[in-house]
Amino acid sequence: MMKWSHTLMLGGALVVLTNAVMLGGAAYNRSGEPESLLHLTQRELQPERWRRDKDDSGLDLQLDWRIARQDDGEGDGYDGNWGDPLWLDKAKMAELGFDAAAIERSAEHPSGRSEQSREVLLVLEFNHEAWQQSLRQAEAYAEQSRKLLKQNPGKKEFIDRGKQAEQRLEQERDKSSRLFVIDAGLDAEKLRVAYPDRNRYAIVRGRIDPDIIRNEDAGKESRVSGRVTEVYSAEINVPLEYRKMFEHEAPFELDIAFGKRLEPWIAGAAPVSAGNSQPTQ
Repeated sequence: MMKWSHTLMLGGALVVLTNAVMLGGAAYNRSGEPESLLHLTQRELQPERWRRDKDDSGLDLQLDWRIARQDDGEGDGYDGNWGDPLWLDKAKMAELGFDAAAIERSAEHPSGRSEQSREVLLVLEFNHEAWQQSLRQAEAYAEQSRKLLKQNPGKKEFIDRGKQAEQRLEQERDKSSRLFVIDAGLDAEKLRVAYPDRNRYAIVRGRIDPDIIRNEDAGKESRVSGRVTEVYSAEINVPLEYRKMFEHEAPFELDIAFGKRLEPWIAGAAPVSAGNSQPTQ
């Protein structure tokens, strides 16, 4: 029987070894030039204060990523990190290694769902076409709501719709994250060729689950789709030197680097005045 002292020594050695592996992995990830470097703001990085308690002085930032979905005509198109993006169609799912036929068979059962789930590489796009399209849709919905209110003055339905549309436009223009998951693949080099701007696009690891978009119209078939269910390493630890910057609800901007293991870290940070916190062009 192993003595208690030996057990403690073994446990201590295991902790040391684990920490060494973690530190070695972090050092390798940060070695050389970053794979990508995004200049983000508080719109894309949310402090995880709810995880903190009196015994934990640490602070993490959560990448606030979104997906682009088809506009529903009610001003609720590109919003959040749930739903099925249009680019995750049957062909794309097959390209990612999913068995499309098995996914389709699951549609034959009302509560059926394929058990497939895959780790993939995801492309994050910052402040470019996906966000610009989302902003245009919010502007179009607000303009449509203004016209309807003008045609129906004093009617509560159109007053409420107009307020909702203006609030959505303000949120999209000034507050919502501009970081979108826009593509997926299995080969990092091929993705980088397709998205060469390393200050606009970051390649990260994540997970996609299969889905079926059911069509309730008679004669129309359901279609294979997928959901981005997780972006790995979306939590970024704030080094001690930067933590004071997050003690108050003030705007900030951070350089987020992604390394050899496609894991992010804070490469630079600075507070900004509200008047200068304009969207990066």
